[in-house]
Amino acid sequence: MRFRRVRRNNETDYLLARSSRSRERALSTAGQILQAEGYGALTIERVAAESGVAKTTLYRRWATKAALCMDLYLSVVGHELKDPDTGDVATDLKGIATSVVRLQTRTVAGAAFIGLIAEAQLNPQTRPAFLSEFAHRRREVSRTALKRGVERGELRHDTDIDLVIDALGGAVTFRLLQGHAPLTVKFAEDLVDLVLSGCRTEIRKRKRVL
Repeated sequence: MRFRRVRRNNETDYLLARSSRSRERALSTAGQILQAEGYGALTIERVAAESGVAKTTLYRRWATKAALCMDLYLSVVGHELKDPDTGDVATDLKGIATSVVRLQTRTVAGAAFIGLIAEAQLNPQTRPAFLSEFAHRRREVSRTALKRGVERGELRHDTDIDLVIDALGGAVTFRLLQGHAPLTVKFAEDLVDLVLSGCRTEIRKRKRVL
């Protein structure tokens, strides 16, 4: 009986490891296609052909290429985007903004992000999932930093946190999509200073002047 239990456990571990390897191969292949050719070139069938993972396996995990793209984006963001918690809201937000700029310009996250926005516009029925999964997670880190800023008295108690997040994220996204100006660390840091200038407490403003 004990032998059978050990055998079942070994088989389960093997299947989980194989599933994890298949997922990593699929995500890696999807990322290569996105970076080289863009979202329009990405299909489940092509990922299957180039990754060696069966198409049926891919469809069991991701019903659409948008779902695959979402998983890819969240996987990269989960590893890269952290809450710095330095004790200063401006420093925290600049660290977050710098990480976002790097993600959008130097990793596959940028191409995945553009693809997801395009998908949400082309297929409105995908928007609820897009907003609940993608937008929520992307905003969570900034929301935490801003709430700390309010609690520490750095920002006014009536600060509209969602509006601040929209102003920061909207400006970064606009530059990414339009490409009219470079998306740089300096831009991100200047943007944080500009947005926070409208919601700092008077005491905090005086300290910055001094």
